[in-house]
Amino acid sequence: MSHNFKPGDPALTLVNDRDLPAMSEVVLLSRFEKGEYIGFAFHAPTAGWFVRHAAAIDPLPFGEAELMPLRGDFAPEQQKSREVIA
Repeated sequence: MSHNFKPGDPALTLVNDRDLPAMSEVVLLSRFEKGEYIGFAFHAPTAGWFVRHAAAIDPLPFGEAELMPLRGDFAPEQQKSREVIA
């Protein structure tokens, strides 16, 4: 699922992390690709983003499916097609 995220976008975390509970508001910093090294010897299992949160000292990696955008138009296309103009 692609949300067309951009660096600086606000988002919510959808999963718990060791340092951050689910539903925490974060800011996206930079994108990483599947298989890319993130950290010392860890390959990213999926594409995602490094995020910043006030409670975390260092940026944290989250998969793209583990983040929900907090701005923009992200209503499902099916829902948009049902809207009726009066």
